[in-house]
Formats: sequence, C-alpha cells, structure tokens
Amino acid sequence: MGWLDALLGRTRLPKARPEGLFALTTAQFAIKAEMGWEPAGQAALCLKPVTSGAFRQVDQELESLVRAAAGETRSEIRVETDSYRYRWIVLADPDLDDLVALIHLAAQELESHGYGPQLLAAVFRFTTGDRPRAYLIYNYKRGNFYPFVPTGSGKDRASDLEFQFQAALEKELPIEPDVTRWYPMWGMPL
Repeated sequence: MGWLDALLGRTRLPKARPEGLFALTTAQFAIKAEMGWEPAGQAALCLKPVTSGAFRQVDQELESLVRAAAGETRSEIRVETDSYRYRWIVLADPDLDDLVALIHLAAQELESHGYGPQLLAAVFRFTTGDRPRAYLIYNYKRGNFYPFVPTGSGKDRASDLEFQFQAALEKELPIEPDVTRWYPMWGMPL
C-alpha cells in the first residue's frame, strides 16, 4: 500500500502466501508422533468470491481443473457456499499429500488469474482419538498454520490442545505466533 492509499484511507488485500502449505506433507508424521492426530482424509479451500463476470469464469475454470486433477488421484470433490457466502472447495482423499497438492493447485490457479487475495484459508481435518475432529488451518494472508479444536458443545474450543499443538510442533510447521489470529471457523463444511 502506498502513502497516497494510506492518506485516502484505502486498503489493499494482502497477497496470498502459499509457500508454507507444503510443510504439512513432511510434518504429518510429527503431528501423529507428538499429538496422536491422524489425517481424516478431508480438506477444503475457502475463498471469498468476487461479484464479477471475470471471477465467475475463473471460478468455473478452477472447478473444472480441480475436478480433472481429483479424477487423477481418485479424490472426491464438492463445492459449497456457506452462510457467509464464502466459497468452499471440499476434497476427500485418504492421502494427505494428494489433498495438499490439490489445494495448492487450486490456490495457484486463482493466483495466476490475479485472485490470490481472495484466498482465505486451507483447512485440513484430523481425528484425535478422543475427539471426533480437529483442524489445521492455513491462513493464506499470514502464511502460517494454526490449530482449531472444537469441543463439540456449542462454540467452545479446546484451547489447551491448541496450545499443546503449538508447543509440540512449532519447529515442524510455520505456526502463527499471534494466537489472537487463531480464528475459529465455525460451520465449516467438513
């Protein structure tokens, strides 16, 4: 953002930082060893759509591309819009490496068309044994992961497990150091 933008009160969306996403493929073994978390075979890419014809065209191309790539890996795909009107590309595949690659492919396609700032998060679901679900969320604006462990009752989260995850794996993954940016994502379609 330039000084004129700041003076006039205009802001630009930060560019997406997808480079840290692949750290998950090597860290998955440490995640299991340190935390006992197993990949649940589900992931999703969350993006904020733009109301323009050009974006709708890119969105259709993106969905076709991801469907074709998912066919190669035998992954399942569905596309949903949530109550906040965010677009979700939801993937199912038992291989975490395939999920990471498909999420990265989709993000790269959006970036190549100039829609990188519309990327919000990549979400990877895990099972923890005693809890039905836990998530690793990759924030594209910050280029970092953070854990999100809902308790299942209302909108409570198991912060103790989230902090334990941070302490155990901050050397394995780019973990968001500012815990105030560990945004809960309630109502995800996975």
